Amino acid sequence: MTLRESTRNHARLTTLLYGVCLCLLLITTGCQTAVDLRHDAVLAMNRGQNDLALQKMTRAVEKDPSSARNQFQLGRANLALDRNIQAQYALEQAYALSPNDPELTPDILDHLAEALFRQDRYENLFAFLGKHVEGIATTRDYLRQAKYMAKAGDPDAARLAFSKAAYFADKSDTEPYIAIADFYTSIGDQPNAVTALRYANYVDPGNLDVAERLRRFGIVPGPTITKAPPKPELLR
Repeated sequence: MTLRESTRNHARLTTLLYGVCLCLLLITTGCQTAVDLRHDAVLAMNRGQNDLALQKMTRAVEKDPSSARNQFQLGRANLALDRNIQAQYALEQAYALSPNDPELTPDILDHLAEALFRQDRYENLFAFLGKHVEGIATTRDYLRQAKYMAKAGDPDAARLAFSKAAYFADKSDTEPYIAIADFYTSIGDQPNAVTALRYANYVDPGNLDVAERLRRFGIVPGPTITKAPPKPELLR
């Protein structure tokens, strides 16, 4: 092989390697789809890499701003960094794009309530919470209202909302009763906390979380407490 042929082959190999490297770079950066970026962002948030998650979600939204899931995850990424106004805007956009998705919409509303609460915008928060318990409301809507009424320092309003959450809950749903127990525990009302947990145990005797919570109060779940106690939503 002559020197000229060797030089020519070396140049071809260099060009080929450059092309491969460029393709790999495009695949890992510019060629990622919005879905790929969103997936990477969620993984980053799960690892606590919130700055990276925000970068990924910003790019995902730039690629597909009409995706409610993209806007939702952008809101989550902003919340993780206490960028609460930016989170609010993204979550409001997500809700506008998907106001009736049975899976996504409740998550959007939960995070939007948190964004408003962190800004101390209580008037807006209360109006927002009230709006979503008008008409056909779900147990989760009432639980959301109760949670933030309690966090905002209005235990009476929280108690009423918790009661409604339990009233409209499915007969086998322990979530509202666990939430009621947590609420009463937070305000130092142990008897009503125990009553709520006893009722949760009654509707789902095999629930290990409820059993563990009862044990913390020195109560061992078993046949002696399977008789229906008073329903927590009837307490005053």
